[in-house]
Amino acid sequence: MKIISVTGTASGVGKTTVVRFLLQHLDDFSALKITTKHEGSCTRHSDCNICETMVYPYKVTIDPLQINQEGKDTALFKNAGARKVVWLQTHSECLKTGIGEALTHFGEHDFVLVEGNSFLHTHNADICILVTTPRETKIKRSTRQIISKIDIAVINKYNDDSQDCITQTQERLHQIGCYAPIFIINPLHPNYAPNEVFLNHIKEMIGQPVSSWSEH
Repeated sequence: MKIISVTGTASGVGKTTVVRFLLQHLDDFSALKITTKHEGSCTRHSDCNICETMVYPYKVTIDPLQINQEGKDTALFKNAGARKVVWLQTHSECLKTGIGEALTHFGEHDFVLVEGNSFLHTHNADICILVTTPRETKIKRSTRQIISKIDIAVINKYNDDSQDCITQTQERLHQIGCYAPIFIINPLHPNYAPNEVFLNHIKEMIGQPVSSWSEH
């Protein structure tokens, strides 16, 4: 099994967007979504209600009816081209066991994209990608804890982000000890040339044929 882990400096930096982008352009990839239950107040400040409704130590979901629910990240992954999607919901103390069970739903020779910071706290991946963006300056403690595992950093750029903002984002990565190669991408812009450089770098690392943008 080959695993690409996609983690982020904070919530809202575009991890899901980057995973969808990779699923659209890489061949024969599946996806694992990890949602970790937070004790106390929610650090994400979202209304997903996962933490309030979880009654088991962890839960692995493969049921297509739940995976394909409109609006869920799992449905976005499936629609982006994932061959299979597995969703792990887990309490933090059961993370290692939960991930272990979730991975049994993939084959020995599968390629799997994992979305969620928690994975790298208990497991290793073949490629570890850290996503950040000029629009979010926060760096989570959980990111700092796994920074030594990062192989590639991605700056998720929007059309109106200035070069000064990009430079400041690069400096923030260096400040937390991330000196991995940095790729500046714009997944929502189909003709943004640096996207191809990033994709071909990933393809070379996993042994898939590289291609020119005109072939997509």
